[in-house]
Amino acid sequence: MKHLIKLALVFFICIWMALPNLANGQSSKTNLKGTISNPQRDFFLLKHQGRVDTVKLNKEGKFDLFIEQASANYFNIDYNRQSLSLYILPSDEVTLTVSGVNVTDSKISGLSAPYCNHLLQRMKDDRAFAAMYPTFKLGSLSANRYYTLRDSVRNARLNTLNANNKSSNFIAAFRETEEKIYTYQMALDLVNYKNQSMKSGMSAMPKEVEQFLNSANLNDESMAYDASYKSFALNKASLEANIRYENDPLKSPARYYELVVTVIGEWIKPERNKSVLISEFMPQVLRDVGTADLSSFIATLEKVSKDDKLIASVKKYASQYEHLYAGRTAPDAEFYDAEGKVSKLSDYRGKVLYIDTWATWCGPCKREIPFLKTLEESYHGKNVQFISVSTDKDVDAWKSYIKKESMSGLQLHQSQIMEKTMSYLYAVNSIPRFVLIDEAGKIVSVDAPRPSSGEEIHTLIDRVLND
Repeated sequence: MKHLIKLALVFFICIWMALPNLANGQSSKTNLKGTISNPQRDFFLLKHQGRVDTVKLNKEGKFDLFIEQASANYFNIDYNRQSLSLYILPSDEVTLTVSGVNVTDSKISGLSAPYCNHLLQRMKDDRAFAAMYPTFKLGSLSANRYYTLRDSVRNARLNTLNANNKSSNFIAAFRETEEKIYTYQMALDLVNYKNQSMKSGMSAMPKEVEQFLNSANLNDESMAYDASYKSFALNKASLEANIRYENDPLKSPARYYELVVTVIGEWIKPERNKSVLISEFMPQVLRDVGTADLSSFIATLEKVSKDDKLIASVKKYASQYEHLYAGRTAPDAEFYDAEGKVSKLSDYRGKVLYIDTWATWCGPCKREIPFLKTLEESYHGKNVQFISVSTDKDVDAWKSYIKKESMSGLQLHQSQIMEKTMSYLYAVNSIPRFVLIDEAGKIVSVDAPRPSSGEEIHTLIDRVLND
């Protein structure tokens, strides 16, 4: 959750950071202050163990805040699509001079400076490696060659850590965590390489690759909030879910994400880790599933997680669209034709309805039109009504287009009354959107396959006709 922090004239902030794993520790205040030069915006995000705070800058790009912390830990400053990692010791006074153009040019002072400078060096080294070996080059390497190269990078990071430790005498917790991060970073790269290789037809990875992936600890509770851990764990779980999905009879985004949750439940034991991982990809889940029925997904989530807040938030989201689940009565949207004659969806009950919600300005919509015409021709004489519902604000442009293109099927425009439109009643937030309704006026799918899907949409319409 993001909290907007309002600053007084002196730009003073007191942020209370509750560290669950250090609840019994003696907390102290750390002062974090500084300047962002050449600021591109007037705030940055301060991230720490799942919490995100918005920190405002004054007109000179300066900030000054206090952090309540029980022990040394990692923080991240996200600014203008860049991220600066910090490791801050308790009771320290840390001063930053951050470049608004390139955060790796930052200057840091305070007792925490050697730690932060080590993280800056790591960031620069990672960028240099990415520039030297872009993804397309790495993908062309054999698995053994890739493993050797990637392991050399990890060893270089360890050597740098040891060298900096000799000059700065890092605390043990920092050294241990950095070593774990290097392992998770390498494991993440190996998982991604394995995923791409499987798509290219490679059936198995070398033994050393699998051994390394299996050695990366998925159940380290101290790393639950670390970005490299989260990325590795989620990508590894997603890869396994993809394998299971290929052999699963149900095909939908909701089913795929349900399998990801299932894998997390099987592999991850600490409740904190499970909650952090599932919460991390939940926004993507909700974007991809849209109005789909989440009943099965929620049931699996309740078996896997004990995070009541997370489960409640997913249930709240799903409740918005329960009226659009398969088998529910289709909402009675209203339309008008090119002559202004008004009709309702219920007026067409008794036929299978395949509804295309589109607009003349929508390129993907227009690319579906030839496929839609072919689909309609294949069901000529059968009990299927094809309806195209325009969402154009420019009604004259719609009328001109359907006349020019000799559009087939029933050509309608959605109602001018928002509460009666397809967009409102069917939660259409992107087009084209295809809706399939049976003869009894019950929803089959509010996100049906497109005409260009070929056999997929034919199979679904045939099934409805034969039921």
